[in-house]
Parts: sequence; structure tokens; C-alpha cells
Amino acid sequence: MFARSTDCARPIPSAALPQLLLGLKADRDTYRLSDTLHLETRLTNVGESDVYLWQWDLCWNPARGLTMRVVDSQGKDVQGRVLLDCVPPPPRRGDVYQFFKLARGNFHGRAENFMVSDLVNGPGEYELCATYSSFLSSDWIAEFLAKDPIGKLPLWTMDQPPLVSNRVHIIVK
Repeated sequence: MFARSTDCARPIPSAALPQLLLGLKADRDTYRLSDTLHLETRLTNVGESDVYLWQWDLCWNPARGLTMRVVDSQGKDVQGRVLLDCVPPPPRRGDVYQFFKLARGNFHGRAENFMVSDLVNGPGEYELCATYSSFLSSDWIAEFLAKDPIGKLPLWTMDQPPLVSNRVHIIVK
């Protein structure tokens, strides 16, 4: 049985903010170290209003954007062979197309393949979870995008609490 960590517990959303849910889904439950894990990541707008997201927020990074955590059956973090370290460029002024609208009731997702051996160190049972937090702060938007049409959109920023995904349980043989 897995030890539960508070790092992957779902925070209670605030009713005043656009509410997003972060979900993960693997293509199967059991893998070999030489297999590829197909992982779907999905943000769903369950709030009452539309929200705009910066496309670069959906890259894997150890601190912002999407952050993956792998935990072994003892509840200890696993350090894989690969660091998921996307470093996005700053948003370009005037380019509204680098943001996308996530209308209420809709989702946006991405699917990626990871080598199992890049994520875990050996056979065993693991849980994957993710957090999502924007790279952009409302202060940065106010300073650099205030006169830009982008600055007037209801943007998701790092000022909102980080979103935490469900846990995905996998077995590696």
C-alpha cells in the first residue's frame, strides 16, 4: 500500500477564481522498463467563466508549468534519469495567439510519450502525479502587458493556487 503524501492531495478551490482541474491518464497499468508510457495530461475548466492560458505553461518543468512527481511504494520520491526542464521564452507582446481560451465546461490536453526507464529506476510500483502553476504572475502582466489586449484577458497566473492532479498507479516489471 502506498503512503499518502500531502503534496499530491487536491487543494480546495476558491469559488472566486476560475476553477480548473488537472488530470493524468496513462495508457495502461503495467509496463516493462523498456516500454514507453503514453501519458495524457488534461486541464478542464469546471468554473463559471472562461479562462485564458499561456501555451508555454503546459510544458514539463521542475518548478512551474507542469511538474511531474514519481513516488515509489514506500512513499519516497523517485529521481528518474531525465530532468523535465522546459524553459519557456517570455510571452511576446501583441501576440494573442500564444494564449488559448479554455471555455467553461471544456478541456485542453496534451499527450506525450515517456520512456519508463527515464521516469523510474527499476521494477516496482509507482504513483505519478502532477502539479500545474503558471509561469506568469499578475504583477508581470500588469507591468509588461497592461496596454496590450492580452493584459485585459482573464489570464490564469501563478497567483492562483497550484493545481494538483489525480494519482496514476503503475507497475513496472
